[in-house]
Amino acid sequence: MSKGASIALIKEPSASIARTGWKSDEENLLWSEVRMARTEGRPLKSVFDSVASKTGRKPNSIRNFYYAKVRDNPEHEHSPAFIPFTQDEIWDLLVTVISAQAKGQSVRACTLEMGKGDTRAMLRYQNKYRALVKNNPVLVSEVVRYMRENDMPCIDPYEKGLAKKRAKKLREDADGIKSIAVIMRLSGELEDALRRIAELEDAVDTLRRSSAV
Repeated sequence: MSKGASIALIKEPSASIARTGWKSDEENLLWSEVRMARTEGRPLKSVFDSVASKTGRKPNSIRNFYYAKVRDNPEHEHSPAFIPFTQDEIWDLLVTVISAQAKGQSVRACTLEMGKGDTRAMLRYQNKYRALVKNNPVLVSEVVRYMRENDMPCIDPYEKGLAKKRAKKLREDADGIKSIAVIMRLSGELEDALRRIAELEDAVDTLRRSSAV
């Protein structure tokens, strides 16, 4: 599959825009959620989901209304962190971050470098990458195959995640074995102590019988 064919797997926002039926308090809630998400570094999708849960509107309808307002007024409650990625940007983002991880760099360090040290820009790249890994495994796997075929530094995010889970399980098992060993050692020490106590009690009884004679 070619790069062009692969990025076609990415769904673009619907062209239909719901412009009517919004009340002023709903709009105020939307922009309030946008400001809060921007401050907390959350993706824009979290805004649509939050407003949907509070208003009963569908997230797609909220998303369409939001982008319609931004197109009407690009400065209206918008942030560079919320600018949608193009298909080529998504492909390049995956290649860059996957390659960086193969070289031992963390996702955060890589995306901070991509954002030229700007935290908001870093969060935009980081959140998008993690969302792609979580929600678009077909595209991510295609990028990994593309990189391997072209001898590019590459690490499969899913294999890396599985390795982390296995390592965690091994650590937990090791901790469990250590705990059992400690319990067994303490149990042995308790048995020794009880045996010594019994010996002392026997010695005391012997002395008492000797004294009574």
